[in-house]
Amino acid sequence: MKEQKKQTKILLGWVFAWVVSTAILSAGVNNLWDNVLITKIGLFINLAIGVGMIIANKNLFKHYDELQKKIHFESMALTLGLTVVVGLVYEISFDFGVINSEPEFEYLVFFICFSYMTSIIVNSLRFK
Repeated sequence: MKEQKKQTKILLGWVFAWVVSTAILSAGVNNLWDNVLITKIGLFINLAIGVGMIIANKNLFKHYDELQKKIHFESMALTLGLTVVVGLVYEISFDFGVINSEPEFEYLVFFICFSYMTSIIVNSLRFK
């Protein structure tokens, strides 16, 4: 349990670093600099931090008990399925003229986060 808390804090640090680097990169491209080389360096740094975040998440899973793993794996499976189905319907809706605005990836990311958090809560209640 002590190691799990340590790994959770490490993951939190990586997530925070990735969010900050994404925000700086998003805001900085037109507001702080106007140089493609700096943007490419920023993209590489953001990618490297993202890989670190993924590895930290993987390391955290090694310290979960079987119930925690089951809750998270079922939540991930549901989130993946929902994201594929909803994402495709979202894109096709624009292609067929059902919606007027072009699909934005940010909305899909929000949907992924909402689906994963909701399914973790539901699965936690279901299995306890």
